[in-house]
Amino acid sequence: FRCSFERIEGAGKTLTKLWNVARFVSMMPPAKGKKITVETDKWVISEMNNLIKYSEKSYSKYDFHNPAIRLRHFLWETFASHYLELVKSRAYNQGDRFSKEDQESALHALNYCLESMLKLLAPIVPVFTQKIYKDIYGRNIHDEKFPAPRLTKARISTQDIEELNSFIWKAKKDKGLSLKAEIKELVLPKKYSIISGDVAACHNVTKLRYGGAIEITL
Repeated sequence: FRCSFERIEGAGKTLTKLWNVARFVSMMPPAKGKKITVETDKWVISEMNNLIKYSEKSYSKYDFHNPAIRLRHFLWETFASHYLELVKSRAYNQGDRFSKEDQESALHALNYCLESMLKLLAPIVPVFTQKIYKDIYGRNIHDEKFPAPRLTKARISTQDIEELNSFIWKAKKDKGLSLKAEIKELVLPKKYSIISGDVAACHNVTKLRYGGAIEITL
């Protein structure tokens, strides 16, 4: 392999991101059950399931490069940038805004995705993943079985979630506002109703209604 200091630096940033994500998840209360009640959680687990299937198929052909690229994208974009931001309020559940059942759903999904990511990365980052896994779950990751996908079907797509979050964040940025700034009214297409609780909490929405296109009143 040709040595690229730029790629080495990029890999270092990804490992730091994984460390910080693992630290965040480890600070949450342990999940008491495995029931998934919220569509946001079903979506991220569905994405992880696709990644598990792809990685297993690729690893069986001694292809470690392409799974690593997809895992990195999932970590940075799908999981950290979008899922964590949407689910953070429900996982903390301060003021009991969400039901205990829905909080447990978030806690389980967070741990399921972190555990699966660590196991998928273990063949190519053996020492780093073992350190995190041992610290959080108290077991040797290299004694664990390869993760198996769960039977979970999502009713919302990654594209829909990314488009919604990006639209809202851009609207606030264009106004020179903090991403935590209040949205006085948010109009969404009906398809987003199944994740409305997470959307409202994440983006600090005061009034939410449904219409033809996304509209924001700040």
